Amino acid sequence: MNVDSSILELNRRLINYTEKMTGKNAKTIIWISLTVFVLLTATGVAAGEIKEVVSTSPSWESFTNEDGTGLYHEVLKAVFAQYGVAVRHVYSKSGRSEELVRIGAADIMTCDDVAQPPLALGRYPLYINDFFVFFKKERIGPWRGAESLRGREILSQPTYYSQDNFSVPVKIKDILTGTRALGMIILDRSDFYVDDMTLIRQSIKENTIPYDEKDFDIKKAGSRSYHPLFRINDRGKAVMKMYDDGIYRLHKAGKLRPIYEKWGHAYPDFNSF
Repeated sequence: MNVDSSILELNRRLINYTEKMTGKNAKTIIWISLTVFVLLTATGVAAGEIKEVVSTSPSWESFTNEDGTGLYHEVLKAVFAQYGVAVRHVYSKSGRSEELVRIGAADIMTCDDVAQPPLALGRYPLYINDFFVFFKKERIGPWRGAESLRGREILSQPTYYSQDNFSVPVKIKDILTGTRALGMIILDRSDFYVDDMTLIRQSIKENTIPYDEKDFDIKKAGSRSYHPLFRINDRGKAVMKMYDDGIYRLHKAGKLRPIYEKWGHAYPDFNSF
């Protein structure tokens, strides 16, 4: 596919996105359309030629708050500030965020634990943590670790979890939001809802269905590290190298830990990656 046909195909996809978006998200399409030509046609890009990078993800409390604060926002700004490069964020659902990076309309998706070509994970994580399952005690019975999950249906926000995250066979079912998944567990319509503890707490906070807390439980289901996603092309490789070198430099200088402590999140062991 040549550059012209790539741009035409991208415009078609962006139009499809626009039709599905409302409010603030729809307004981002105009900006994306104006910048995508540069992102698609950049070849042999050097770090010094990059003046702005585009990150994308949903709005996650304490990670990517809509006011521009949060762990991911602050770390990325600190990383790229070392190069004099601004970071602009586009809020979008996880699956759409990955697609924006895949088609060259954004540089970085925050964050994921796996990547498929043409995407690649950065070497160093932005976040490392345990993940948990929320369930009804009467439905599941005594907790037996991974064996309690075997063969069970597990509700996940789209693209957040897969069979690869579990040591026993499970049935992953994507649900639009964590709040909706939690509600299905409360209503006894499925077995487990899986998420990061921060997101489970956010779902509980947003839940409007009455329930008795003593009838439910939350247990650790596993651990994983979350890395930014980059596109495997010249620009993507340049941005990824800036990220990898920059975040490790901040770590070695002792400037990174205070950001994690500020937001109450575990500090990754950057020396082990």
